[in-house]
Amino acid sequence: MLTYEEFKNTFSSKFPEVMGTDFQGYELKMIPVVKRGKNLDGFTFCPRERDGEISVMPTYYFNDIYEAYCSDEDMTRSLYEISCSMKKSMMAGQVMSHDIDFSKIKKNVIAELVNTERGTDYIYDIPHREFFDLTIVYRWVVKVDETGIYSSMIDNKLMETAGLTEEELYRNAMKNTKRIIPPKIKTFDSVIRKIMKDSGKSDYEIRKCLGSTPEHQRIYVLCNKHNFRASTAILFNDVLDAVAQKTGCSYYIVPTSVNESLAVPVLSGIEPLRLLEMLIDSNQHFTGDDDQILSDSIYYYDAEKSKLKLVDFGKVRI
Repeated sequence: MLTYEEFKNTFSSKFPEVMGTDFQGYELKMIPVVKRGKNLDGFTFCPRERDGEISVMPTYYFNDIYEAYCSDEDMTRSLYEISCSMKKSMMAGQVMSHDIDFSKIKKNVIAELVNTERGTDYIYDIPHREFFDLTIVYRWVVKVDETGIYSSMIDNKLMETAGLTEEELYRNAMKNTKRIIPPKIKTFDSVIRKIMKDSGKSDYEIRKCLGSTPEHQRIYVLCNKHNFRASTAILFNDVLDAVAQKTGCSYYIVPTSVNESLAVPVLSGIEPLRLLEMLIDSNQHFTGDDDQILSDSIYYYDAEKSKLKLVDFGKVRI
């Protein structure tokens, strides 16, 4: 099996040939990236430098590709899969590049929540503001369709190019986020029921497994259609109030990932310390990309005061 460096060098030399003659004049460009506090070997495949030309190019990571290669040691498969994905993304990018208009950023900027501690290596280079133990950053949504959301993180350079300030980004993001990625509130049971249904379980098996949850004990999931950055729902009091109307009481928020959160009513009887234990255990054993992990903290929404706060566990250690 090739070492990581051998794989990276071999992949880089063969990739232009696999992309084909339609991409003559393109080159594989290395892009070192610090992503959520980790140093990654990013790369893209782009035209040799052309002054004044704007292009939208996807970025891939050798770290992830090599991990997949280690499972079967098939370099050909790796090259084929990435080249196909690259071509598809580039086609979408070419369409979007014709429509790039920096003046539209105000109408298409959305908020994103990231883990402050994990983001210390890159947050300084992007406009941001604190939110409890998290950080609000901003994304420019270029396109939304049934296949997903095409967006780009707004860094200081892009903010300056668009002639905006962080305050303007924040104000517009708070207007746009719910419109572009509207939050959904689902019962946890309905989510589990769909998973079981999709796996072939019968209605009888599902009913037997789930039982009947009393309404005041139902756990809810805050998500959105695209499963994209739905953790931002906690930025909006009207969304949190809507959840409180469903739970009928105050509740705890468990940020299971950047893409969704759980709302656990206090009447469920589940202690917040138990929720914290489960969250930390889940984060520690998470097998996906680290940038999907949002927080090791639990939040509390006081339904009477319509106020969100961070749960303080004092000196308790998990």
